[in-house]
Amino acid sequence: MKGIVLYRFLLFFGLFILTGSKSLGQNNLADIQVSIDTQNKEIIQILTEIHRNYGLSMSYDEQIFNKNIIYGRNFNKSSLEEVLHYLLRDSRIGFTMINRALIFYKEDKDFTIKGRVVDSLSGESLIGATLMIPEKNKSSLSNKYGFYSLTLPQGDYSCFVSYLGYKTRAVRLNSQLEDGYVLIKLAPAGLSLNEVVVDIDSSLIVQYTGHFTDKINWPRARRNAFYKGEADIMKVLQMQNGINGLTEGGSNLFVRGSGKDQNLILLDEAVVYNPSHLFGLTSVFNSDILKNTQVYKDALPANLGGRLSSIMDMSTRDGDANNFHVFGGASLLVTRLGAEGPFIKKGKGAFIATARTSLSNVLNTDYRLFNVKGNYSDYNIKLNYTLDNRNRIYLSGYYGQDKVTSSNKNTNRWGNWTSTLRWNHVHSSRLFLNLSAIFSDYHNKLDISKPESPDNQIWLTRIRDLSLKSDFTYFMALDRTLDFGLQGTLHRFKPGEISPINSNNEDNIFRAQAYDYAGYISFNWKVDSAFRVIIGTRVNAFFNTSFGRYYLLGTGQSKPLANDAEKKKSYYGLEPRLSLQYKLGADYALRLGYSRSYQYLQLLQNDELAFSSLEAWVPAGPNIKPQYADVFSFRVNRLMYKGNIGLEGYWKKMGNQVELIDHAQLILNPFIETQLRQGNGRAYGLELSINQRFGDLSASMLYSWSRSFRKINGINKGKEYVANFDIPHVLKSNLSYDLGRSVHFSAFYTIHTGRPLTYPIGFMEYEGIYVPVYSSRNSQRMPTFSRLDLNCSVDLETSQQRQRGTRHTLNFGLYNVFNQRNPLYYSFSEDSNGNLAIKKNSFSGRVPSISYAMRF
Repeated sequence: MKGIVLYRFLLFFGLFILTGSKSLGQNNLADIQVSIDTQNKEIIQILTEIHRNYGLSMSYDEQIFNKNIIYGRNFNKSSLEEVLHYLLRDSRIGFTMINRALIFYKEDKDFTIKGRVVDSLSGESLIGATLMIPEKNKSSLSNKYGFYSLTLPQGDYSCFVSYLGYKTRAVRLNSQLEDGYVLIKLAPAGLSLNEVVVDIDSSLIVQYTGHFTDKINWPRARRNAFYKGEADIMKVLQMQNGINGLTEGGSNLFVRGSGKDQNLILLDEAVVYNPSHLFGLTSVFNSDILKNTQVYKDALPANLGGRLSSIMDMSTRDGDANNFHVFGGASLLVTRLGAEGPFIKKGKGAFIATARTSLSNVLNTDYRLFNVKGNYSDYNIKLNYTLDNRNRIYLSGYYGQDKVTSSNKNTNRWGNWTSTLRWNHVHSSRLFLNLSAIFSDYHNKLDISKPESPDNQIWLTRIRDLSLKSDFTYFMALDRTLDFGLQGTLHRFKPGEISPINSNNEDNIFRAQAYDYAGYISFNWKVDSAFRVIIGTRVNAFFNTSFGRYYLLGTGQSKPLANDAEKKKSYYGLEPRLSLQYKLGADYALRLGYSRSYQYLQLLQNDELAFSSLEAWVPAGPNIKPQYADVFSFRVNRLMYKGNIGLEGYWKKMGNQVELIDHAQLILNPFIETQLRQGNGRAYGLELSINQRFGDLSASMLYSWSRSFRKINGINKGKEYVANFDIPHVLKSNLSYDLGRSVHFSAFYTIHTGRPLTYPIGFMEYEGIYVPVYSSRNSQRMPTFSRLDLNCSVDLETSQQRQRGTRHTLNFGLYNVFNQRNPLYYSFSEDSNGNLAIKKNSFSGRVPSISYAMRF
């Protein structure tokens, strides 16, 4: 081996004469295949074997190596570059190759570059953009606000920045940029799917970061208009594996054998308690303002909690900070209009505002079984302003209201109201802070007045939240980040009361109040080029501080709250989260996950129709224990040419699951809490997904097999029964074809097992009244559900107009092509002969659609 003098001479000679040879040498290193067992060996031993077995000269000073590290990995026909990156991980030792001579040297101190990744046209922040450094075989991601931080050893580097639907850009990085703020602008690849680098980006994410992303490609997905031509994110989510809609036309989500109330749905960090408009025909999320939707079905991140099953984290667009635009559209269901543009100062601030309204009396032609008239309207607004490179503020809000009128003139009104004020602060080149003040409100007003009565009585249910949240991200190194934060929430509940309020009314359910506190910490570490670990925990404390009286469980008797100690019921929870990701070669990736979650808010609702707006939320308290779940999951992905295949599995053990007893009454029932029962649940399943592209044709096939069970004392005689959302077999397939740059065809087909059902087996006379006698809970099923939808979208703008941001799209579709009359629910009665008469009530059959969207 050469000594220190020769080492310094060769290093000086190589860097001075062959300044460009480093990248060339790296390429040669990638081409050299080696097989070596590093187990129980020091680095000097390993380098000596490489020198001896492969004839490579080496120059280094032994003092720069840490001889206390004992390695433990076996390489078989791996690239020499990969082996060296493994040996030198977490060290400040660089290497280069000159004429088959490996030179190792100690790198100078690190430098850090920070900034944001944005859309080159609008200045919109790009969430989760990938920043890859090939020279270090490492990568990083921009955070939820587009911010990134890269810490690198001294030197020049190529950084490849990519994002779904945008052209990949190469940026040169060096220490001269350390004191600045580097804004990386990515150009949209255009709406033509041929131009979108979907496959390349997906491959790189798996290869370099090991991330398994369930991010929805909304610009592409919104082309698939659904019922009456309306694009809807909730319908797109129902097309994903493991997520079901349960009833036709509904917007609720049932994820991996769990209830709809066990999903956390966020809009700009604010909780949306009921996502449905018009009983589920469309959702509260305007397709024109959505930017990013991240779905977590397993491996839940530590910064989000409060629900057991899944998280849908949705972000709205920031608005165009450079140019003014008007956009909108119309379908046979709704009309919408919006505008965006600079705010206060061009290039620094932006606004975006949207409004939607349904076409009048839309329900008359579809929900004939209800004989009601319905409409809705909703509004979004968002403002943001960049104070300087370190500070940015956001203000966003949503308000929506539905109104349904029955034939006897009674009305039902419900709606959501959310608002979020956020402050982004770059505390240092490595520390990022987001501080949020959040408001969320859901209310339902049901007219319960009798037609002959002059009194106007409303049954009111409501839940209102006020939250303050801080989230920190510390970029420890290029391959390590630390996330931590705190959140406090005040919940106020009105489970059900008559309005106007009458203090003597014994039918009211007493109001409740609770404080919810949580803190979290999560460490994301890419150990080497193949292995990543994400480990964290969430700690929460829940305090029920309700006042008034509560009812004794199972007795229907009231009991006054005797003292402050009895008023306050406290619960504490520790929620560990773990995700292990491993890349096997260039094509395979594996993830194992575990999470424990607690849920302190419970939904009281009859799930027969699964889309009722009458939702009453109550907190954990003296009668109700918090729900919890332990979830184990795995996922295996294999990249294929222009596609991938994946297999996922999960197992859930759930405690304190909440169910209402049979025939519980939700209205004018102050004893409703005593009619709750709690017990255990379990769910498990496997999910297979195949995605492939053949030229202009894209195809996907999704199959899931799953089971979900409940066992609750006081229900079904204490015996285990299948849950309301147990759907064992689900098959979903999607085809899309691009005819040139402007015409796009798509087809979506789904078939699945019918949902569980409890039939009456006959009638009996009780005190002169015939009442039904029911079988075991959920012992029957509806028929198999199936539906085929076709869709065609045509871009009407020219190439020049598209470059200026102008869009004109015409969409045609046919919903339920085979006119399949899938039952929505069954009604039961006794015929004249005393036999059981069953009537099937179905959603609308075949429905044509047309819609138009524009932006200029």
